[in-house]
Amino acid sequence: MDYLKCNNCGHLNKVKTEYLTFCTDCNKKLDNNYSEWKNMNPEKTFEEFKKVVCISEEDINNAKSQKKKTNKKGLKYYIGLIISIVIFSVAGKFGGEAIYGLFNNNNFDKVMMAAASEINASCPFMVDSETRLDNSIALPKNVFQYNYTLVNLLKETLDTESLIDQIEPSIINHVKTNPDMKFLRDNNATINYYYEDKEGVYLFTVSVTPDQYEE
Repeated sequence: MDYLKCNNCGHLNKVKTEYLTFCTDCNKKLDNNYSEWKNMNPEKTFEEFKKVVCISEEDINNAKSQKKKTNKKGLKYYIGLIISIVIFSVAGKFGGEAIYGLFNNNNFDKVMMAAASEINASCPFMVDSETRLDNSIALPKNVFQYNYTLVNLLKETLDTESLIDQIEPSIINHVKTNPDMKFLRDNNATINYYYEDKEGVYLFTVSVTPDQYEE
């Protein structure tokens, strides 16, 4: 059995049909329902939706086991989760002749805006059962930002300073070495990774500046 979590009340709805639209507990519309997801991913199937967005029995059992572990172990889990999100953030999202054509015109601002538009065409996107990529934005002064929501977490449950200390080196290394980041590095862009909790409360931002990835 697969479950679709309501981002309003947290209830796990049994996914018996692709037409599940409203939470069976609070009756609010499920913003991560199959119909909405299909509109953003027209080439994908219902089975792929369940694998990407829904929570399986195995996920639930793993979560129960996770609660029995120490807080330190829990922190490592979310460190791994967020690092995997960083890897997702660029790969495969900067294709398209229109974007590459802009490179030839040396107009980096337009390139960043086009890249953001291409990413946002698939947003909001559930990276996994815990994390949603809400959108990306091209900001002034060569700043490109990814906006994420950790849909099952509240700010008061996290030690954000420790989390940042643990994940920042991996994020910097990713920006320095990932080929898909090359056009941002070549144009001295700053890349921001911005996170909010499930209630929209700001958690933290990791910023990678040119002096960090050019070392």
